[in-house]
Amino acid sequence: MSLASCGKQVIPASGVELGKEYYPIQVGHFIEYAVDSIKYNDFNKSIDTISYELRDEITSEFQDDQGRASFLVTQYKRMTPNEGWLNNMTYYITPTDFNIEIIENNIRFVKLVYPVKTNTKWDGNVYVASQTPELSWYHNWVYSYTNINEEYHTGYIHFPSTVTVNEANEYAGDSTNNLYSTRTFSRERYAKNVGLISREIVNWEYQENIKFRKGFILVYRAKSYN
Repeated sequence: MSLASCGKQVIPASGVELGKEYYPIQVGHFIEYAVDSIKYNDFNKSIDTISYELRDEITSEFQDDQGRASFLVTQYKRMTPNEGWLNNMTYYITPTDFNIEIIENNIRFVKLVYPVKTNTKWDGNVYVASQTPELSWYHNWVYSYTNINEEYHTGYIHFPSTVTVNEANEYAGDSTNNLYSTRTFSRERYAKNVGLISREIVNWEYQENIKFRKGFILVYRAKSYN
């Protein structure tokens, strides 16, 4: 009798579907986005709507303070497709065997975890300092995967295989009746062999005393990549 037949099959790491294709990392890789921004100004009770474009390009590789391979992303911005790109900001990507970490404006987020499986949940904002008042809206987010390997169209490009990361979906109060209320929503989509292809972020507070919101809405949609 073969003893091997009684044991469990061991699947080598190379044979495990981790989902790392949803965030490919290579120097020179870029994605361009059409961005729509709405800002609610409670000071003068105005609503500012702006559209522009962003280009996120992986421009170099380095080692972080823990000796891990990390990547610098240079973000460029332009107001119209006819303008030249101008430097807007930089941020950092650290891929590990277990997740993707992003450091943006000195805030570290865990954007993806592996393997990519339906209903997997994690604290993507675990590194956000809870004692910082201006970051309090990031607290208690629970990230989770849905719509794995589904098609998605950004309005510019069709992607045959994507995954949705639901990050936050909170609502309190009812501003339609002039009561205090808040809304926090965040969702991102990633496409295989491309990366982040859409982002929706909502964060506003309706103030009962002045009967107006303060906060913002941001929507990113990928329109080009290499």
